Amino acid sequence: MPFIDDVVSHLKERVTGGLKKILPICVLSFFLSPAMAINAIDSANKALLYKVIDESQAGTRSAGHTQKLEALSQVLLGSLYVGGSVGEGEEGIYDKDPLVRFDVFDCTTYVETILAGAMSASSDEFEQNLMRLRYKEGNVSFVSRNHFPSLDWLPNNQDKLVDITSTVAGGAVSMAKTIIDKTAWYQHIGDDVIHCDVASSSDCLTLLTRLQGEGDAFDPEPAFLSYIPLTDLFLGEAKRTNQALLDRIPSGSVINMVRPDWPIKQWIGTNMNVSHQGIAIRKNGTLFLRHASVVHKKVLDENFVDYFSGYSASSTLKGFNVQSLKQ
Repeated sequence: MPFIDDVVSHLKERVTGGLKKILPICVLSFFLSPAMAINAIDSANKALLYKVIDESQAGTRSAGHTQKLEALSQVLLGSLYVGGSVGEGEEGIYDKDPLVRFDVFDCTTYVETILAGAMSASSDEFEQNLMRLRYKEGNVSFVSRNHFPSLDWLPNNQDKLVDITSTVAGGAVSMAKTIIDKTAWYQHIGDDVIHCDVASSSDCLTLLTRLQGEGDAFDPEPAFLSYIPLTDLFLGEAKRTNQALLDRIPSGSVINMVRPDWPIKQWIGTNMNVSHQGIAIRKNGTLFLRHASVVHKKVLDENFVDYFSGYSASSTLKGFNVQSLKQ
């Protein structure tokens, strides 16, 4: 279940309703019928993304990876933010939302799409690489999806990514730690995930009960993630920007927003360590965060320093982790 700058809005919904599949759903308005408009945008974005993949020189590394990540992520700028828009497809047992979409994104599906494109020597490889990122060992099912960043998504993708947080920090880093309770999280899942109404359908209730029961296979697990404290990015009482640290963040790297032991158990059944993901992009010497924003409801660039300076010392967001696509 993608994440959760995301969850902040989602928590409000938990007060009045069942667990939303992934957070808030944007209302889409088009002059065309919604289905026609969505299909047109999806097809157009897919064609543009595949064009970048296929026109990139296969086998180029280092700078080639960076340039490809920058180009791919730019294609989808302006795409709408919609949480919970993908699932396991028509063959899925529980979540039958489309397996792949190119028209709307949440923070994680956006990052996954860009990384999968960068990993692909041709567009023929894209979908397989996307499944390898989104699901443990590429096994497509709700249970094997990398729902939790610090427990699933990052550890299960360390064959593709490398944690460069300590290198960027230039020394010691802090460590976020929490206990992920998947059993309790599964119990908080509602019928919106399986797109039916338990109040009016016994079959729906049976399916939801089966899905919630999948959580019984898990024990609470500790999850750890290194991070650079915001106090290392903004130095001293004057909060002077640490430019040397910024300069060590590679363009195209994955940025994970860290909230150590984030206390959201009462809403989703478990605490977490990561609330949001994006991609660092350097333009004309300035670092930006390119991400699917739940606040702005679209994929956009925000000045990296400005983005993080908006968090006070009392915020639960304490820093960020940095990952780089392996060469």
